[in-house]
Amino acid sequence: MKSLLDRRAKERDFREGDLVLRWDSKGEEKGKHGKFDNLWFDPLAMVEVKGNNTFVLQNIEGLYSTYPLNRRLLKYFIQY
Repeated sequence: MKSLLDRRAKERDFREGDLVLRWDSKGEEKGKHGKFDNLWFDPLAMVEVKGNNTFVLQNIEGLYSTYPLNRRLLKYFIQY
């Protein structure tokens, strides 16, 4: 079963300078958000890669995140 799931898994290698979206884990709980509410925060820039799954982000105004974030809370931001 693991090999079937791994075949479809996509490798997400974030690099410094990439734009990413951060998951709103506080609003994830049932009843804390509406049906069509967006649970992804505005694009953030990847500033530093700490270890294998930990990243430090910076918002557009130049403020750094107060704590490192895990890879599972991030996804790429694609501009059109």
